[in-house]
Amino acid sequence: MQASFSGRSHVSHPASAPGRARTGRLTTVKVVGQQYDASLRVRGTFRKVFKYAADFEHLPDWYPGVTSVQRLRGEPGKGAQLKNVYRVERNIMNMQHTSTYEVVEFVPGRKVVYSAISPLHTAVHMLHVMGDPTDKNYTNIRYQKKIQLRNIAGALQPLVSGTLSKIPEQGLQNLAKLLISPNTPLKDIKLDPAEEAEEARELRPQSGWSWQSVWDGLGLGSAPSGYGSSGSVLSSVDQQADSLGYYAILGLDIKRTAQYSMDDIKAAYRSKAMELHPDRVSVDDSTMQETATQNFQRLQKAYNVLKNPDHKALYDQGKLLEESAAV
Repeated sequence: MQASFSGRSHVSHPASAPGRARTGRLTTVKVVGQQYDASLRVRGTFRKVFKYAADFEHLPDWYPGVTSVQRLRGEPGKGAQLKNVYRVERNIMNMQHTSTYEVVEFVPGRKVVYSAISPLHTAVHMLHVMGDPTDKNYTNIRYQKKIQLRNIAGALQPLVSGTLSKIPEQGLQNLAKLLISPNTPLKDIKLDPAEEAEEARELRPQSGWSWQSVWDGLGLGSAPSGYGSSGSVLSSVDQQADSLGYYAILGLDIKRTAQYSMDDIKAAYRSKAMELHPDRVSVDDSTMQETATQNFQRLQKAYNVLKNPDHKALYDQGKLLEESAAV
């Protein structure tokens, strides 16, 4: 099994630094910088995931080492807002650490940026979210962190490339597990009336929803055969009719595959192409761009098969393998 997680880190060291002993060993580091970038697909609509994850008062629930968070500035009960300030207490390697965080950029439902400062470091934390275009019940979340440790003894340097480098990945994995639990905190997240109405519209049941999306979000590989849109068991005919999920990504009802004309398939493709096109995603967000591109390529592949009557007939009979379906 492989979790749907991707992450990377980069360490930058000064070209030269004072305080080298005669042995050549670095004894003091003035500035050590490191960047972290982690992405994960989690269960939950993007509005609720953002409201929960962006609010630092929820950090003790999922962020490694955080023991308490106190709001120093900002209206209680309103979640993350621009200029909010928090005091965060953390335990790292049995050492208590206090930092002050301020919201310096805020795009509701999409992006929040925190600046952090403590006697040992400065940092910028960026959280981006985007609803999964293939399943509105899931959210793609990206966490970026840039940190600089200052005036620290050389003995602390391994902490930067060791313990701290694992925190973004661990944090998102903790968040993913929390959001799929029976007691998911998203049940308690309240949206305003306009957001509730928009979310209800987006989540209106559509044909072709796949239980595979749940397994993808959990990183459990292929879903057990026979599971359908809401956990219901599909008949063998249904499974055969959409064995590769091509009708699903076009938003078409897999129980009516034989009834769809080429015009129906073309119209469904045009509608989904407008929704899933990568141009609808910010070019500044490489991870979301990559996800959108992959989803759009999958949509094109499905259309290229189903728009051909001969290929569609073979696919409907379960006789068209994925390899031979590529165009």
